[in-house]
Amino acid sequence: MAKNTPDLTTMLRPGDRKVLDDSPGVSWVPKDPRDLILPYLEEPEEDVDRNSLESRRKKAKEVYDGYGKIIEQCKELEDEIEMQSKNVVVKLNSSNNLRVMEAIRRTFGTDGAEITFEMYQACVKALGEISGQHIPDLNSKDK
Repeated sequence: MAKNTPDLTTMLRPGDRKVLDDSPGVSWVPKDPRDLILPYLEEPEEDVDRNSLESRRKKAKEVYDGYGKIIEQCKELEDEIEMQSKNVVVKLNSSNNLRVMEAIRRTFGTDGAEITFEMYQACVKALGEISGQHIPDLNSKDK
């Protein structure tokens, strides 16, 4: 036994043995493990016709609302990324990034030695508009 470890045998009393014993009569584990999780599960709706129009409408609304929450979370993340990245500037050098520098000069009218997060966002937006012409915009009023 290590020097700093107390001798537990001197500290335990005869009644403590019941706590330490593995007795079959006392156990926190239920006979059926499902009993552990049943209180946390929603009870299924009885006699529900899943093919009924009302059931399908309810399911469609749940899916639609779920996607709405995902869209909200994505917008929050975009805002957070924008706040954290608004001062990011990437310095470029002509030996490694000549074509990129030429594109920046042509597009933004700068010397092309750096790209800011604002420039990056403008590029991503323009590329999205070019490539996503057939993707519907959920925020559009022309639904």
